[in-house]
Amino acid sequence: MPPRAGFTPGAMLTGERAVVTGGAAGIGAAIARVFAAHGAEVLVADIEPTDPLAFDTDAGGSIATVECDVRGAEIPPMILDHRPNILVNNVGHYLCPPSAFADNEPELWGELHEINIGHVLRLTHALLPGITERGRGGSIINLTTVEAHRAIPGHTVYSAYKAALMQFTRSLAAEVGPAGIRVNALAPDLIESEQVPYANLVPAADLPLWPTWSPLGGPGQPEDVAGAALFLASDLSRFVTGSTIHVDGGTHGVGGWVPRASGGWTNRPRNP
Repeated sequence: MPPRAGFTPGAMLTGERAVVTGGAAGIGAAIARVFAAHGAEVLVADIEPTDPLAFDTDAGGSIATVECDVRGAEIPPMILDHRPNILVNNVGHYLCPPSAFADNEPELWGELHEINIGHVLRLTHALLPGITERGRGGSIINLTTVEAHRAIPGHTVYSAYKAALMQFTRSLAAEVGPAGIRVNALAPDLIESEQVPYANLVPAADLPLWPTWSPLGGPGQPEDVAGAALFLASDLSRFVTGSTIHVDGGTHGVGGWVPRASGGWTNRPRNP
């Protein structure tokens, strides 16, 4: 890689075009906002109608939306016509409450596949040729989870697909690196979101326990994940590919699941 000038302050994504899936709310919306605030033209793809997302417009960025189910076989023309060089595969879900693998209905496995990795393969496959042909390089960011790296009792198949997504990230990074395209992953945990609303899950009496659940306490916010995504989308990460950034307050580094005396498992013990 030839030497380049040092980094300068200011908007980091001016002139870039990005697609963010699942960007109507939560982590996806936070990523779309920060990308636009740094000058990117962002297209949000979401199955839900997307209200206008507020962001700092000083850098000249924008946010448009397309209502679609990314699990569908056909890629909406609006996504292809956007001509992105940044793709954030944010959509993913565990779909149901915890249940033992032996009790799963096999139909669930296909649903988990489509929402956690199947659509990622199709959308990346559809957009990658254009990113390559435009010759500007690019950045693909896949949202995995801490459970791609450790066990999650009751969500065995979900964690398997998320681990597969992590390996897809690594192998694709090796393939497309010579074209200047970086492929990385983000693995959140303990992030307040619609899927995991800690404000409702954690009783007020347990709030003082947050410092025992992760080195940085918590919960984290969608903006914490968005900051890491901005790094991976921008030239700040120009020599980073095939990697995973853990945005989890340190839980991957220090902890895991523990059994409850009453049965089941928890990653938020009340009596550490």
